[in-house]
Amino acid sequence: MARLKFEMWKDGDGNIMSRFTDGKGRSTDSYWCGPPESIDHVGPEYLPQRHRHPNVRGGRHIEFIKRQYKIEVAKVRV
Repeated sequence: MARLKFEMWKDGDGNIMSRFTDGKGRSTDSYWCGPPESIDHVGPEYLPQRHRHPNVRGGRHIEFIKRQYKIEVAKVRV
């Protein structure tokens, strides 16, 4: 079983992207036009919708992404 992974980066045009890899090794990418400092306030329906990361399944994934988001967004905002 693969480990959960969440990463953010700037693409060649300076757009902010994120990638979530679930425990089965499936990855999805998402574009963020203006990522907020924190996503702690978002509900469980926000991340799995098709515009973010449709491979998010359940609270474990959501809590993992919320923790990692804070670390990753700080890196891309530098």
